Amino acid sequence: MGPGSGETQYSTGTMPFTVVHLGRHPKPKDLIGKAMYALGGMMRGLGTALDSIGVVVQGPYARHDHLVPNTAWMPFEANADIKPAAGAQQQVPFNPRLRESPALDIVAPLKKGSAGFVAPNAKVIGNVSLGSQVSIWYGAVLRGDINAITVGDKTNIQDNVVVHVARHSLTSAPAGGPKPTVIGSAVTIGHGATLHACTIGDGCLVGMGATLLDGVMLEPGSIVGAGAVVPPGAVVKSGEIWAGAPAKLLRKLSAEEKGFVAASADNYAKLATEHRIENGKLFEEVFLDAAIAEEREWRSLTDIDLHMGIARDDQTQLVLATRG
Repeated sequence: MGPGSGETQYSTGTMPFTVVHLGRHPKPKDLIGKAMYALGGMMRGLGTALDSIGVVVQGPYARHDHLVPNTAWMPFEANADIKPAAGAQQQVPFNPRLRESPALDIVAPLKKGSAGFVAPNAKVIGNVSLGSQVSIWYGAVLRGDINAITVGDKTNIQDNVVVHVARHSLTSAPAGGPKPTVIGSAVTIGHGATLHACTIGDGCLVGMGATLLDGVMLEPGSIVGAGAVVPPGAVVKSGEIWAGAPAKLLRKLSAEEKGFVAASADNYAKLATEHRIENGKLFEEVFLDAAIAEEREWRSLTDIDLHMGIARDDQTQLVLATRG
């Protein structure tokens, strides 16, 4: 019997199996399946009710198991003093379990334009706006809890970067005022860098492990070297590279370095597409990939050469001819 609608039959040569395209867990359509599905739902509900009763009976000795919330894309309580908000503002019930619950103003991260990539273990929290083709890599944290973070198009924020904002900053005008973090388009933020309440123009590069403190401004087309510490309020002019701790002007950028910054943004945008596809696979697709890889492991070089139309020398194994 062949696969049904919305299904694809795969075979690795040793193990045929079916992948369903209607969803990870499609509901049954036959009468018996529907009955078992309904019965299973009732039993699961009964189990939940019994667990709740057991917790009440055990009282203070009961063990409470809580799921850890997913903070890869998490809203936060809105700050009325920060206007306009970078993220998406909305109202939700303070306590969803109560019918008449007061409203709570929250702000959620916002994606604009075409799809980018946010790693599953990255943290994008609160008042954050991401442009088109932005990539947030593994372990990075963008914490827009007390102010706004704005990221422009095709910017890549690499592994373990920390981006934060300031509620009170001595470099703000007026002194002591709030300070957001603004990152322009086609910017590369290297691994492990720290950005705090600063502004980065388009086409900049921040090296690995660098630190940009409150009020720092990178004008478009500038570079901060790896490990540099840029002091509060410093301004890195266009076409300059700063390095050191505290950072200072090292020299002007060469034409080759300017081209590297632009190429870095393009390369990371392409790489992010591959990671988004791999991280978005259903478990059926992962299983299929593993089965194909297992089959390829036992294929001999002769099988591969025959498929590719390659003839080799018996002694040296050098390629003698290929099929045109």
